[in-house]
Amino acid sequence: MATLRAVVEIEPWADESDAPWPIEKAEPYRWEVLDGSTPPATIGTVMAALAKWCRPEDADDDHEPTAAEALRWIAAADYLVLSAGIQAADSGTAVNPGCCVDLETWRDWPNTWHGHPGPQIKHADDALLIRGDKKSQDSVTIATGTLPALMAGVRDDLIAFLAAVERWATDLCADAGLAAEMIANIDHHVVISAPLDQL
Repeated sequence: MATLRAVVEIEPWADESDAPWPIEKAEPYRWEVLDGSTPPATIGTVMAALAKWCRPEDADDDHEPTAAEALRWIAAADYLVLSAGIQAADSGTAVNPGCCVDLETWRDWPNTWHGHPGPQIKHADDALLIRGDKKSQDSVTIATGTLPALMAGVRDDLIAFLAAVERWATDLCADAGLAAEMIANIDHHVVISAPLDQL
C-alpha cells in the first residue's frame, strides 16, 4: 500500500563540536522520517541545522551559543528553512524530494515544487504516477481518492514530531516555556496543527 511521509534531509557538519547540543554521528545526505518515533539524536541534528539557519545576522561569527540561546533563535525567527518534504513509497520503492525543498510547502503536495532534480509526478486517470526522475524505472502509484487520508497521515506524523521535539527541548534546557514557544513558532511557519480544510 502506498504511503506518504514527511522526511528531512540530514546534512553533514564540518565539525560536530560546532553544534549547540549533541548531534548524531552518522552518514550525511540521507532522508529521515519525521514522526513521533524520530530518535532524539536525529531530532538534535535536525534542530541544530535549523538553529544554524536562524542564527541572527548580527551574531558574532565566533560566538558559540548555548543550547537555550540557539532554541531562542528558532523561537524568534521570522522565517524558517528546513530541507524537508514529502516521500512517496510503496512495495520497497521510495521516491524522496529533490534538493532544497522546504517543508513549509507540504500542504500543497503534489501541486508544489519538488526540488532539483525533483521527482516527476504525472496525473494519469485517477492516480498519481511518481518517479524519482525522468530516467527512473522505479515508480510509486497513488490513487487520487486516497490522497486526503494520506495527507491527513502526514499531518498526524508532523504533530507527533512536534510533540517529540518539545520533549527533547524541555529535557535539553529544563525550560518548558522556551520549548513551547519554539514549537509554536515552528507550527506557525510550517502550518502543522491547523486542520486540513481542503486538498
